[in-house]
Amino acid sequence: MIKFRAWDNLLNKMLVVYRISFDGPVDGVQVHCYLDDRGAEGSTEYAYDGDGLILEQFTGLTDVNGKDIYEGDIVEVTSQYWGMLGNRYEVKFKQGAFFVNCDLLSKISPSISVIGNVHENPELLEADK
Repeated sequence: MIKFRAWDNLLNKMLVVYRISFDGPVDGVQVHCYLDDRGAEGSTEYAYDGDGLILEQFTGLTDVNGKDIYEGDIVEVTSQYWGMLGNRYEVKFKQGAFFVNCDLLSKISPSISVIGNVHENPELLEADK
């Protein structure tokens, strides 16, 4: 399943993306997001023209706890894979694939746990240096 989330640099909040359109009233792409649970009473809808948002794609994979892994997540190695138990990495998209450190995410996803993301928890990566 293709899905996205978006970090709003102005609100400093992670948003749920429910639609990306290319035919809106403004030129270019529009991203439609909910600040909270979609469809819940009182949920707030936002439409962006792209400014101030960082889109992050779902990798299609889950961690050891069944949590979805997104680009920009910070993961921690939870088993003895690579001999790097406890190391933390950012999930990145490059060369057409999702990576952590120097390995494909798909190879190690059963050995990692999502512990945060680079926007809300950057200190988790700083502590690993």
